[in-house]
Amino acid sequence: MSPVPRYEVRYDENGEWIEISDLDFMDGLYKLYRRVTPAIKEMIDGKELQTPDAVYRLKWKIENPRMTKMDSHRASLS
Repeated sequence: MSPVPRYEVRYDENGEWIEISDLDFMDGLYKLYRRVTPAIKEMIDGKELQTPDAVYRLKWKIENPRMTKMDSHRASLS
């Protein structure tokens, strides 16, 4: 049996990630998208979902090999 996915939200670019229930996540997602499955599939592939009010991501208990790791100390503005 696989674990229940957990979701996190950030309302401010400099804010902290806050864990939210799957019901709250689905409710917010459904208000913006008619079909939520493509958005969730992108999140499983490691992408963050940006909406006008917040950024959502899937919280992984184990490391997701599909997620791209970024070193914030080496980030450059291009």
